[in-house]
Amino acid sequence: MAILKLVSSNLTKLIFTVMVLGLANSYFLGGIPFNIAICATASFLMIYPMFINLKIGDVVEIKNYKKAIVISLFINFILSPLYAYILGKVFLPDQPYMALGLILISLIPTSGMTATWTELAKGNLKVALSIIATSLLVVIIGLPVMLPIMAGGLLSAGPLFILGRILFVIAIPLVLGDITRRAIIVKKGQPYYKSKKPVFSGLSSTGLLFVLFLIMSLNTNKLLVSNPLLVLKGIVPLILYYVLMFGTSTVLTRSLQRPVGVAVVYGTSVRYLALALGIAVPLLGTGTESSMVVFLVALAFFVQVPFSSLYSKLLAKGVVDNVVPEMAAQTK
Repeated sequence: MAILKLVSSNLTKLIFTVMVLGLANSYFLGGIPFNIAICATASFLMIYPMFINLKIGDVVEIKNYKKAIVISLFINFILSPLYAYILGKVFLPDQPYMALGLILISLIPTSGMTATWTELAKGNLKVALSIIATSLLVVIIGLPVMLPIMAGGLLSAGPLFILGRILFVIAIPLVLGDITRRAIIVKKGQPYYKSKKPVFSGLSSTGLLFVLFLIMSLNTNKLLVSNPLLVLKGIVPLILYYVLMFGTSTVLTRSLQRPVGVAVVYGTSVRYLALALGIAVPLLGTGTESSMVVFLVALAFFVQVPFSSLYSKLLAKGVVDNVVPEMAAQTK
């Protein structure tokens, strides 16, 4: 319990530490090859505890936050892939599989880190959970259709194969998590369940660290250290993507109450990078093409985490409120 609390309270620092250790393992010790069974198990250990804390019924909360949910869906499934597609065409015309990695990231919102960052920034957690639940349901239906269209001829897998992968990675942990939550409440009661929620969050955070270490330890990540020009080529569109996402979501949520706006910003700007990786390799195999997709997704961790942390600090200092006065006015 104490270790899980330590992990949750120092998650940002531990994320950077684990990422550096994983890269060191890849560069100095040769790293590890991608293993779908290991990565799937690690992803399950991260996702399942998170879904115990997530009520599928949170989707019904959209009736209380219709505007916030509509804005989040518009950003997540229209603006986000549009930004990624344009940035890929402009900055990665000679690296189509890196551009595909960016598109894949843009199509998969939003991770359990959305709830974590929302809590840290004193946002509305119920709205964040509603966005997570709603977006995941849309992803299950929308990704098998949108990804082949946006990928052009780069994907040989069809919508049904993608749907099967999505169901395995998302739907099964989601259903099992909901069953576990209901079983705990029936047997132990609601107060007991609430007292254990931090434990599930800690387990999910620990799983995230494990997944990050595996991702950063992949032998393909030698490129991150040994090829600075390729890193620069990938980092520029990623930075611009996150600037656009955080900036657009901040502007579009200025009419909402501040806690609700914060939840929407993180619910649209924080992407489910581990899931993007879990889908990419089974679709593309383990060749050079897959390596470029994995490379771009791994690089995104170095951009997403600092952006999320920086935005939280700007909120705490009131900088974002000064940029968007209407949001601040709603909180007074």
